[in-house]
Amino acid sequence: MRFFRYCMSFLLVSVVCLTPYMALAQSCDQTVTVSASDNWPPYSYRVGEQYQGLDIEILELVLKHANLCWRYVSFPSSSRTFEEFKKGKVDVIFAASFTQERRKFSEFSVPYRDEVMQLFRHADNPLSPQHAFAPTLHFLTKSLVAVNRGSVYGEAFSRVAQQCPDCVVDINLATERFNLLVRKRVDYAVEDLFTGIYLINREPYKAHVRASRLTVHKNPAHYMIRPGLFSEKRLQQFNLAIERNRAAIDELIDLHFQRLLSGSAQAKP
Repeated sequence: MRFFRYCMSFLLVSVVCLTPYMALAQSCDQTVTVSASDNWPPYSYRVGEQYQGLDIEILELVLKHANLCWRYVSFPSSSRTFEEFKKGKVDVIFAASFTQERRKFSEFSVPYRDEVMQLFRHADNPLSPQHAFAPTLHFLTKSLVAVNRGSVYGEAFSRVAQQCPDCVVDINLATERFNLLVRKRVDYAVEDLFTGIYLINREPYKAHVRASRLTVHKNPAHYMIRPGLFSEKRLQQFNLAIERNRAAIDELIDLHFQRLLSGSAQAKP
């Protein structure tokens, strides 16, 4: 009798322990492969085996409400990510700008946040007043500017790159771009505003790099979705999950922004 009660207790504990995992397994009927960055604070970074950051939190919120499961993969650059995406080895890319060229090989979700590309400078290289709110970026044709390979910076900056190709230096990582600023190897760096604020609160950038008042480009950020991944109905559900969570997404963005301003963002340097 005692053995019977022991067996029943063991079975009961097993059912209780396994129930959350069973519920999780039954909560989604499709798993998507997402490209995530190991070192892009405050948006995406890895701590041990776990990915954290603002875009990770938003993405997982959306995927849960769309009844989707996920797994992460990481590549050394955005250009490599796009190559793997075209090969079908990546299903979803977050924080993507819409372009007609990308539309040829990708579906796009509705926007889920805005992306602001700001001009950062060395502390010894202040922008003159006439450039601080410049209607054009032509003055950059006399400078050396570090940018991220594969990012979108808008028509005004594209004209700068066309007029002076040697003025633009493609660098993969934000830390590498800011390292060039610290060493005065470049005059400016164009960086995502949140990423730039995160970095200039930390060494060795805190004493040397400043955010200018000049916004180079502002545009909506989307999810790039591999063509054929979703049915039309599933894509609608995915977009609806974004729309229905606008308030929650805005709260996450504001929370991370306040942490950045206070210098208390808990993220990998």
